[in-house]
Amino acid sequence: MAMSTDVPWSSPEADLDAADFCACCLIDYNEGEKVKANCKLPVRSRPGGPVNKNALRNAASRIFQMSGVPVEARRKAAVSLVRLMKEAEIDVGDVVRRLAGMK
Repeated sequence: MAMSTDVPWSSPEADLDAADFCACCLIDYNEGEKVKANCKLPVRSRPGGPVNKNALRNAASRIFQMSGVPVEARRKAAVSLVRLMKEAEIDVGDVVRRLAGMK
């Protein structure tokens, strides 16, 4: 079970190198060397840190707005997002469940 927090959220992209930033994201479709542009939907402020509840809500709304992200990467992220939202006791919308392949 992931630990979660309610602290104010801001993306850690500017504060972390590419590898650490990608470790904080639900989507990482890099092949080989890490590039921040290929990592989307950060939910932690540092690798191994607590999941931020505000970041989860943000990810739930943004997961459908990302162009250029492979569909399979979004589906995999949706599965993780549903799990993390349940653990953080956040209501998961039907659209996110459907993207994750859940009823």
